[in-house]
Amino acid sequence: MAIPLGAKFHEHLASNWEEKYTRYSFMRRLDLFNTILDHSVQSGQCWLDLGCGSGTLTGELIKRGASVVALDGSPSMLAAARKIHGKIGSSVSFRQGDAQDLSWSLPGVFDGVLCSSVIEYVEDENELIRQVSRVLKDDGLFIISVPPKKSLVRMFQKLIRTFFKLLGQDKYAYLEVSRFEIAPALVASWLKKANFRLSRISGFDPILPSFLIKIIRPALLICEAKKNKKIEK
Repeated sequence: MAIPLGAKFHEHLASNWEEKYTRYSFMRRLDLFNTILDHSVQSGQCWLDLGCGSGTLTGELIKRGASVVALDGSPSMLAAARKIHGKIGSSVSFRQGDAQDLSWSLPGVFDGVLCSSVIEYVEDENELIRQVSRVLKDDGLFIISVPPKKSLVRMFQKLIRTFFKLLGQDKYAYLEVSRFEIAPALVASWLKKANFRLSRISGFDPILPSFLIKIIRPALLICEAKKNKKIEK
């Protein structure tokens, strides 16, 4: 199976990825996701963790009583997720695959899809959200993080990366494959094209305090959207 470009980048990071959640910035992001999952996930639901990485958020979904399909394009990330969360049993199944290709799933299977730090690494972001819309039930919940354009942190990192490239050093290498950014004002219309209605956006930044996120554009927007019901004719 061909490994997508973004997954290839993360292959060599898999062995230490879970340890990142002991860092302050990763812990803050996890806290925000947990707040969202607390009001989003119901026991007995079926969720897709799309781009599960080492399975941290997969575990949070399971804690809340959901059964989970955990998908990732990186074999090493998926192996790490299996090692950490595979003992849970029938509550989780692991699958290697491209986040842009959910053809293996029947339509309208999932109550929710969680997609954290994935969309910026795929070749066709519109195909990903179309695929998610297909596999979600009507009124199903889509939780997705997207990098906004003109994020202060990302702009600063890009400047540093450009400077160090002149010195032959590869700083913030993830920016080579993390390409998709979107203006916050366009998020609702972008999701609407795939039959979603945006209900909430939460800002996250690894550096900025919460009160500044309302003034300065953060590193990530975590969007909650629901799939529109089909109108019976």
